[in-house]
Amino acid sequence: MRNLAFFIASALLPLSACAAGTDGLDAVHADIVSDHASVAQLSVDAFLGLDSSEVVLLDIRDPEEFAVSRLPGAVWVSPGASAETALIQMGDVRGKTIVVYCSVGRRSSIFAEREQDALIKMGAVSVSNLERGIFGWHNEARQLVDAKGETDAVHPYDAVWKRYVERQDKARYTPLPAN
Repeated sequence: MRNLAFFIASALLPLSACAAGTDGLDAVHADIVSDHASVAQLSVDAFLGLDSSEVVLLDIRDPEEFAVSRLPGAVWVSPGASAETALIQMGDVRGKTIVVYCSVGRRSSIFAEREQDALIKMGAVSVSNLERGIFGWHNEARQLVDAKGETDAVHPYDAVWKRYVERQDKARYTPLPAN
């Protein structure tokens, strides 16, 4: 089930965030930073500079979104999961940097804000949200994968949020069929 807080936050987005593409995504990101000031925001460049063996990457979207595509190495965790439930899916977090993402960063920031203290108590070094989420990653034409391997598709969440996907022809609600 989609997070009620996400819907409420979505309805309250300022008009500045209504533009499509990167400019609109930047405005959404600014709102997320303001609304979730306790959550560290990690740029794509900073994320790519991390040692991947020391990172746990969590996809905080619905399963149908994860099925269409995800960042390489991501582990799916329900947006409503507790840190204890997430631990079952992600394994040992001691000494690890946890990076979370969703479509634009709203649901993942909500998750991080709610669960970061518990994750730190479990031994994680830090918890950060990947700026602009999978939409920002996709808009930069970075690698995505699905169950079959590399893909250039991304789940747009819904018609309203799809406007932040620059390559509209790559937006899909179901995984690409096998060749």
